[in-house]
Amino acid sequence: MVSTGLGAWYAGTPVDVDREPVSTRVELARRLAERERAAGRRPTVLFTDLVEHPGRCVLGNPYPRGAVLTALGVDHDTWLPDLAARLSGASPGWAAVPCPPGFDRLSGLADLPVVQHRPGDAGPYVTAGVGVTTRPDGTGVNLGVYRIQVVSGDEGRIFLDPRTDGHRNLTAWLAAGRPMPISVFLGANPAHLLVAASRLPAEGDDYDVVGRLLGRRVEVTGSPPVPVEATHVIGGHVLGRTAEEGPFGEFKGYYVDARRSNVLRVDHVRARPGAAWPTIVAGAESGLTMMSLQNEYLMYAHLTGLGFPVRSVRYPLSARGEFLALVTTDEPTHDVLEAAMRFDVRTKVVLCGPDLTSVWQSVATFGFGTRVEPYRRKGVVEGERIGLVLDIPPAGRPVEY
Repeated sequence: MVSTGLGAWYAGTPVDVDREPVSTRVELARRLAERERAAGRRPTVLFTDLVEHPGRCVLGNPYPRGAVLTALGVDHDTWLPDLAARLSGASPGWAAVPCPPGFDRLSGLADLPVVQHRPGDAGPYVTAGVGVTTRPDGTGVNLGVYRIQVVSGDEGRIFLDPRTDGHRNLTAWLAAGRPMPISVFLGANPAHLLVAASRLPAEGDDYDVVGRLLGRRVEVTGSPPVPVEATHVIGGHVLGRTAEEGPFGEFKGYYVDARRSNVLRVDHVRARPGAAWPTIVAGAESGLTMMSLQNEYLMYAHLTGLGFPVRSVRYPLSARGEFLALVTTDEPTHDVLEAAMRFDVRTKVVLCGPDLTSVWQSVATFGFGTRVEPYRRKGVVEGERIGLVLDIPPAGRPVEY
């Protein structure tokens, strides 16, 4: 039975309900894009009549900025200093508890309404799942967002970027002669997805960071452990064997070619009856919001932790939530600019100034100094990256209107 009940963090978020029949193979994502063009924004939409999966539902654009900030329990105007303070504080910790009742055990991935988002994708992809892995000794619980191509009911292809902690954990498991256990969960508090998308130090457990951001203890269950409030859980093992995965429409708005990715052997799948399956269209607002949020709070925490009087940090979605950083400070200096560029080596342009409400107006009216460095992608130089410090204010006084 389909339920429209969603997490409490959606209370202030408009959620459209689409009750027309729709296929999860391309049509659903295309309809979501059409709604975006008509509304001028990407709406959060609950699709309740799925052709291939009667009785199940899909939530498109599940993590708009407002819902994520509400889930974190922070004021939307002061969320950056609030999260920075929590991040620097002690963790409330996390605790293992028995698995709560109320789950249906499904036969496999084929029972889930996994969406094929674009015509050129190799098939349906799990895009909003958080993968939980550990080292072979059970330490270092890591959360990561890894795309999973569904191949059959009990097999997927999971892309673990070699730069991620999940891949390092896999290497350790394979060196020990064993496949890596993994749990993939969906539907829990978005704070877990935010941490999973964040570039955090490898030491420690990511659930400690989730606890800091939420300001409360996190309760988990199972092995590898998943949050008790998760609505969908996929359990299995990542094998050393690889197979072709992709093509897939990535977050920059381009397809990545087919590649060799590790095989995911699925051992069990469980879901709460009626719970919506969240899906993120990579490259659109639903996929880029987490990217921009994690970049913003980590950069803000880093710069203010160094003592710089930063008022805000923005990573606009129009620059894919990653490649343009706007650092607003009343004391723009080359030291602030250098610290920002060193902290985030993936951003291509960094602007540092006292008022970046209108970026191009500020660039036009302020004098600025620059910092230019090689731009490296996966160790290969691809042009240059540039920083601007807007430290020479315009002459005169601003007009009233």
